[in-house]
Amino acid sequence: MAKFINKRIYTDIESWLVTEIDEARGTAMATPVKKIIRPKMVPGGFAGNCPDLDREFDAAEPVIAGKPFPIRRNKDGIWGFRHEVISLALPVEGCKAEWIESKRNAPDAEIADGYIWLYEMTKGGKRKTTFEKLGVLSDTCAYFYDHNF
Repeated sequence: MAKFINKRIYTDIESWLVTEIDEARGTAMATPVKKIIRPKMVPGGFAGNCPDLDREFDAAEPVIAGKPFPIRRNKDGIWGFRHEVISLALPVEGCKAEWIESKRNAPDAEIADGYIWLYEMTKGGKRKTTFEKLGVLSDTCAYFYDHNF
């Protein structure tokens, strides 16, 4: 049976399909999923709304929406992943050439995909990392995007 992690973000719920679960080591692979629907909107008021949005999402099947990535279980039983803390992302086209050159080999910066990513650093000179909590394992995919909001 497939396992999912569901994370509520305001009115929406993001979901990940969890595979290759190793309970002993507390590791697994997570793949983002989503449910694609065409909501039946009812006209009225300022804009239309969908009165049975929950039922439409419950009936839809989840589809893969990204690449798999490794996750770990922390000591509290919450699954998540470690990532570097980004303090600022700037488009390259708006920056001066000499400033871009000064950041090209800097340990706190990375230039990729048309952006300059500036990272928070520790006192020891390494990039700061944080544990992003996703949630606990579930048997159901509760993906939900609030089209009415």
